[in-house]
Amino acid sequence: MNVRTSAGNGVVGSAADAGLPDEVDVVVIGSGGSGLMAALSAATGGARVLVLESEPLVGGTTAISGGAVWVPNHGYSYKALKTWDTPEAARTYLLGEGRDKVLDPDVVDTFIDTAPQMARFIEKHTYLSWIPVVWPDYTSDIPGASNYRSLFPGPFSPDVLGEAAALVRPPKKSGMARNPLPLWVINKIQGVWLAGYAMIGALLEGCLRRGVDVRVEARAVRLLAGEHGVTGVVVRAGGEERTVRASQGVVLASGGFEDSEELTSKYLGAPFPVQVSPRGHHGDAVRMAQEAGADLVAIDQAWWMPGIQVPGEEMDGAPISRLVQGERALPHTIMVNSHGERFANEAVSYNDLGAIMRQADPVTGEMPNATAWMIFDEYYHSHYGFLSTPPGGMYPPNVVQAPTLEELARKCGIDPEGLVRTVEEFNPLAAQGRDPWFNRGTSTFERFFGDHNPFLGSRSPNAWAPSATERARLATATAVAPVAGRVMARIAKDRNPARMRKMLVPSLAKIMRPALDNPPTGALGPVDTPPYYAVKVEASAIGTIGGPATDATGRVLDTEGVVIPGLYAAGNVGGAATHGFYGGAGGTIVLGMVFGYLAGRHAASRELQGR
Repeated sequence: MNVRTSAGNGVVGSAADAGLPDEVDVVVIGSGGSGLMAALSAATGGARVLVLESEPLVGGTTAISGGAVWVPNHGYSYKALKTWDTPEAARTYLLGEGRDKVLDPDVVDTFIDTAPQMARFIEKHTYLSWIPVVWPDYTSDIPGASNYRSLFPGPFSPDVLGEAAALVRPPKKSGMARNPLPLWVINKIQGVWLAGYAMIGALLEGCLRRGVDVRVEARAVRLLAGEHGVTGVVVRAGGEERTVRASQGVVLASGGFEDSEELTSKYLGAPFPVQVSPRGHHGDAVRMAQEAGADLVAIDQAWWMPGIQVPGEEMDGAPISRLVQGERALPHTIMVNSHGERFANEAVSYNDLGAIMRQADPVTGEMPNATAWMIFDEYYHSHYGFLSTPPGGMYPPNVVQAPTLEELARKCGIDPEGLVRTVEEFNPLAAQGRDPWFNRGTSTFERFFGDHNPFLGSRSPNAWAPSATERARLATATAVAPVAGRVMARIAKDRNPARMRKMLVPSLAKIMRPALDNPPTGALGPVDTPPYYAVKVEASAIGTIGGPATDATGRVLDTEGVVIPGLYAAGNVGGAATHGFYGGAGGTIVLGMVFGYLAGRHAASRELQGR
């Protein structure tokens, strides 16, 4: 399928059908957020750009994500949000807790200074509008933290993409139970794309309008490198290999290596038993960068994520797991290992919890918490949605049920005595909102996703009639969503970000801000109402981090710290400016976007610089 947009000269389609040019200025390997950002940046700088995507669809992990970007000092709607921010506060936050001794301060400063520029660049050159929301930083109670740095993609009308919309990877199902963001209505909106789907759609349209060529089913297999640096790439498409020259540079932006058993075993201790990202992240870019002489950094790090595999759910013909996020922060649930013991604060960020789950015993090398069980009771079942099941509904078959904790443990292969002992110790203090073992519910971020009804308290329909309330919400959302979608599509096509923010931000802030004051009991509650439930949770990653070392413009460095001319990296394959520290919602995507923006801009200017 080859599509040429009416707004520009770009082409998107299969490399086997469209063929490949012999030479361009810049080749970008990967079509996720970092890749399309690099392509758009280079194209606006006047470069002829080719994007290579090994999979049949454009978008990578970004397309199925929430699409947020974590942008300190972004400056959007600060009056409506009743907030402010400074580069100094962001620097304090990012370099705190000893990270100033590990991270490159020049790279961190470049990120802080460039992130707002990148956000405005996207609004200038695409149909995307950024919507700032109330969302605490993931390490929310340390100096420099903020509750207002995450920007979410506003609605995007796929009409502007035409037939090219069919080549954008669609979103996957989410398992989020409760969320301060009113997902119950947002998820029903029709006629526009949201979240990462919207971001990729907007970036692709912007690239095509600027004349970028995007080839899917085109796998880069080797870099062309010599004494003058990297000058092109060898591409496998349609069963054949073709050489494409890149006169100004190659940008590696193809994601991590979480789908490679060889590399995850070598660098991360073991393969992932479940996958939460799309297939295709085999580590090709890591291998190619090494062959070009690049130094590797953060190779033992990942953006960790617990996952739940729901039977029958697949993507690209392979099982794809649900993310386990806010549902862990609700009361009346805990997580235990096979010994029936809690091992972490269940309500911390998914990255922090996933890292704990993947910790290996220094003696045996085993990961005792890599497979865990989320345990909850009937109160949880009757009050909260879970795995797309409404309160009180019927769970999919991977959720185990039993009348007693002992029987539940036996069904799951958990030590019964250990589970009973853990629950009996946990319950009395949890009822008081206390967790002396792991301090759950003590940070703003942990409480933000808890159970709280700030406007009516115990009189809220959420509290006394959760199932009926969910049905009423669904009916309301179904009724208003078509109209809301048409209105948002019209504003999106007008390319009026200020108007979009004026319409959405004040209301969202009023809805979400009260969650910042959730009490500890919103995140803690006893597990004491039978029957009991359990679901297996396994450690995975939304992407690995390790890849070639880069400088502050995304240029790849060799083992001596010298720039490899013509080679750049951004996203999960490089540009790991924080080496695994996850700033907040969108903290991974924004790194790829910022350094993709810088890499594309620098590559486009190499001709003027004499390379």
